[in-house]
Amino acid sequence: MTGKPNPVLLELPGELLGERIVLRPFRDSDAAALWDAVDSSRLQLKPWMPWVNDHNSLDSSRDYVRRMQAKWILREDFPMGIWRIADGRLLGATGLHRIDWTIPAMEIGYWLRPDAEGAGYAMEAVKLLTGLAFDRLQAERIEIRCDALNLRSAALPRRLGFVQEATLRCARRNVDNELSDTLVFALTRADHVK
Repeated sequence: MTGKPNPVLLELPGELLGERIVLRPFRDSDAAALWDAVDSSRLQLKPWMPWVNDHNSLDSSRDYVRRMQAKWILREDFPMGIWRIADGRLLGATGLHRIDWTIPAMEIGYWLRPDAEGAGYAMEAVKLLTGLAFDRLQAERIEIRCDALNLRSAALPRRLGFVQEATLRCARRNVDNELSDTLVFALTRADHVK
């Protein structure tokens, strides 16, 4: 990385505070809350998030938390819980993923428990992560990808001014092992400062 700092040495905030939510990396003590959130969201996540089949116990949550802590330290991935400030409830998860420090570019992912959908929590989380990516991590590009049939997920980047750059045909296998298309939305630094 010519002229760029070593990502492992980047200082990151311990949390991102919004109006109604706080985003923060998962801690060991969060495993039970994560398990509850995933398990109660399983039917809604299954069509879009293939990892949900492998997340099948409290031990799975513990393992996930530990692996993500390591990735956070190495600056390879920035997974975070979405915690409601009012009551401390875990509403879902988000993060910056698929990081390419040579650009820098990254992808935002998100999911919410069914009873937290439609209240603007995902939008608030994406706004917080967009600020982190552009302002602290000096990102040049942020992507959001989703299955073309996931209309709710695709609506969010459109509302936030992300540009739909592509439809990747037959880009993934869905939960039924059928080929499905992926939508790619992006926001660049130039878009962000307009």
